[in-house]
Amino acid sequence: MGTCLLTAVETACTTTELFTSTNVSHHPIQHLPRRAGRCPVGLLHGPREKDPELFHRCPGTRLPAAAGTGGRRTTR
Repeated sequence: MGTCLLTAVETACTTTELFTSTNVSHHPIQHLPRRAGRCPVGLLHGPREKDPELFHRCPGTRLPAAAGTGGRRTTR
């Protein structure tokens, strides 16, 4: 179910970059973006005390807005 939701968001994305995040303490959900081919790109401390937020980036080549630009950001 989670993979289907990630794919639906990728398909509907209108930007050239897409990020998802989850709390470090939420181990089962951390595996979902990795299985979907997303790379961990950052850790944010502060939103929740003692539970940082882990961010993953979707490969730009999988986003419709980036398909024709080679993943580069364009101005519209």
